[in-house]
Amino acid sequence: MNTITINVSPEIANSFERADVNAKNSMESYINMWLNETFSKKTANESLLNIMAKSSAEAKSNGYKPEMRETIIEDILRGDYE
Repeated sequence: MNTITINVSPEIANSFERADVNAKNSMESYINMWLNETFSKKTANESLLNIMAKSSAEAKSNGYKPEMRETIIEDILRGDYE
């Protein structure tokens, strides 16, 4: 893997920095999947379905339930995740 740098809002940066290792790893996985899909030659619908399937599979393998994943994402977007 290579490392890239992207600009984000201060709120997102602070929330990510405060998140625990598992949350950071999950978000990095989701971002990596999203970038892979974005830069592939698939249609938008194929990409979205692929991201959703990968996200669900990873969450299930980590013991997350859909409600838990939604709560974590909402917390991160609000900047409340620690």
